[in-house]
Amino acid sequence: MNVSEEVQILKDAIKEYGSKDASGKQSVPYGVLFEKTANTLEALNGTLRAAKRQKKVDFAAELLMFPKDKDVMVTLLED
Repeated sequence: MNVSEEVQILKDAIKEYGSKDASGKQSVPYGVLFEKTANTLEALNGTLRAAKRQKKVDFAAELLMFPKDKDVMVTLLED
């Protein structure tokens, strides 16, 4: 699977398991994302970092670690 396919899976997971935040964007806690994509995305952190560099998602950390960062929100910036 290539990076663009993995980013699309990530975006779909945020849409499916997230909810709209105060700004109207889809957001999901990292812990939910971690659990729901465990069988699909082998390197969730790598996919998250790639998506953040592409400005497709945003989160308030350099690197998210489970379970420490399970409550950090991952926000979808574009559909």
